Amino acid sequence: MKKTITLIALAISAISANAQDVYNAIADGKLAPEFAAVSGESGGVANNTTDGKSIVVMKAGKATVTGVGGTTPANDPDIGGAAQQITIGAPVEGLENTYYIQSVNAWNDVSWGMKNQGDIDFWYVTGTGNPYVEMYAVQNSKDGELIEGSYKADYVYYEPDGSKGMPITGLYYKFTATEKGAFKVKVWANKGNRKTFVVNAKDMKAQPLYASGYINGVNDADGKKKLLTVEQVDSVHHVYIYDAYDKMVKANEENPGTYTEEELAAKKAECDAMAVERQYVIGNGNQNFWGWLTFDIEAGEEYWVFQHSSQIGFGGFEFHEGKTAEELISGIEAAYVYTTNFSTYEDDVTGERVTWKGEKAVGDGQFVSTEEEGAVFGDYYQNVIGNGPRQNYCLLPEDVLAHSQKTHELTIAFWVSAEGFTPDQYTYAPLFTAYAQKNTPNTWPMLAMQSRGPIQVNCSGWCDFTGAQAVGGKVNIYNSNAWEAGDAAFNLVGNWLEDQKWHYFTAVFTDTNASIYMDGEVKNEWNVDGVTEGQIISGLFDHGEDLKYVCLGGNQAWDWNDLDSPFRFARLMIKNSKMTQGEIKAQMTADFPEWENYFTGVEMVKVYNNTSNGAIYNLAGQRVNESYKGIVIKDGKKMINK
Repeated sequence: MKKTITLIALAISAISANAQDVYNAIADGKLAPEFAAVSGESGGVANNTTDGKSIVVMKAGKATVTGVGGTTPANDPDIGGAAQQITIGAPVEGLENTYYIQSVNAWNDVSWGMKNQGDIDFWYVTGTGNPYVEMYAVQNSKDGELIEGSYKADYVYYEPDGSKGMPITGLYYKFTATEKGAFKVKVWANKGNRKTFVVNAKDMKAQPLYASGYINGVNDADGKKKLLTVEQVDSVHHVYIYDAYDKMVKANEENPGTYTEEELAAKKAECDAMAVERQYVIGNGNQNFWGWLTFDIEAGEEYWVFQHSSQIGFGGFEFHEGKTAEELISGIEAAYVYTTNFSTYEDDVTGERVTWKGEKAVGDGQFVSTEEEGAVFGDYYQNVIGNGPRQNYCLLPEDVLAHSQKTHELTIAFWVSAEGFTPDQYTYAPLFTAYAQKNTPNTWPMLAMQSRGPIQVNCSGWCDFTGAQAVGGKVNIYNSNAWEAGDAAFNLVGNWLEDQKWHYFTAVFTDTNASIYMDGEVKNEWNVDGVTEGQIISGLFDHGEDLKYVCLGGNQAWDWNDLDSPFRFARLMIKNSKMTQGEIKAQMTADFPEWENYFTGVEMVKVYNNTSNGAIYNLAGQRVNESYKGIVIKDGKKMINK
């Protein structure tokens, strides 16, 4: 099975510090000379074809890659077989109407092509056939009668244990190096559900590989293509392989006895067997995959890379001398980004509305989807007050705070609105809390961020973020009903949610700093030494995996009888990196382009039907000149004028 290790998928041009050799199929907009041998003036058709194969050698210092492209016999358009391209040999014993192929007399053209996906160009072999380890001729038949002299090719596939042998035709790549190390190879796979193998030619057995990159159809909450780490690629398979089993387990948790232990064990065994088959699959379904394969090599030995019954494109490689694949990828922390817009779909088993990312409404809160005219966000989570603490809240996936151990940075950001409620109804209501388990307030480990401004961390070392630690010497409080209003360590500022509009909350943590942004502006900031008790933030990163009970809304923070927060939440994002103020405002614009005018009270309009062709208007309907910056209407279309 693939090992689950976190890695950041770097573009092939972004070379890590220990890379020894680098080869790019295309650099500075030019095709590598080796590729040009089968491209350029030849129109992409191979001019070095020998015995039906095009061989391209690519060298970079101590590493060499040989691309071997050879086609399988083409079908005759008249009789559907390959009679004109195959010389038949002896019959195959025990197989009726099947013959050994003595020779292939004609081959399809071999060429290099290009795909552009995710802003990355992938150069790859086309028209070269699939990598089969044996090829036979089978006599064609029509209406139950054999056709004299008409044959089609039949094939034997490679098996991971090497029992069938190595490919003799089709497309494959050979990797060698004079020193022990690891390769990272840029690939394109048209059909990601085909098995992809890295095989040591000495024993002909497939070895573990690590795949990272893009799978067609796997997007972030905002619809953009999602760059997947090794761990996430494996998780895609887990989701689909174990989906039925996970749903059975969930059904038993909610309604004990729905399935027997025998039924669960049988389904688990079925999924395990499927997982064994899928351990070499790098994509999902009949979808494209484009990204990187990382694998180990021994000095002087030859490793082949190919797909089971399809073709894999090649875009370049890095060779890291003296490194292993595991060292290479585990030394880099993934750029983890969790996003959700709280949209839902109907579960085909339970019929319930559930979120795409696994958030769960606990109590009477609910996920809302609306097409209401003028709605800022069409999907959001609406919490309710309830009668006591920890009754109503949105429960997030338990791993969302488990990814900052190496970066020691964390950003939590979301839109929040108190529409329909007054400040006295949410004075002590938290926005975001995290614990090891449910109903364990004021215990280690914990993270709490209050709607009025303060925060607390208690994760193997604690920090209350006091006024003495705050920039300016006081903690700003954003609710006039709060007890801190009369304390010298605090500064009463106002009620930032009182206008009942949507506002953007962002918390940024490092080992020595925590900052709270409201609508893109710093409202509270603390500097600590990161070592002294009462000034320690680092436990939030080192023990983030222990914070499994992560909540939006709900009074999880204290064992006092304060009401749950009645807020609306939209567009949540959690990152294992520190966002700058510029990045925060850019994210606000990406989520809600009109936010600046929205906050300043400028009237929002959907379309302004101006009559002067080319005239520019702001969102208040006032005519402005070309130098005006911000959201404008021109020719009836809304745009951002930069």
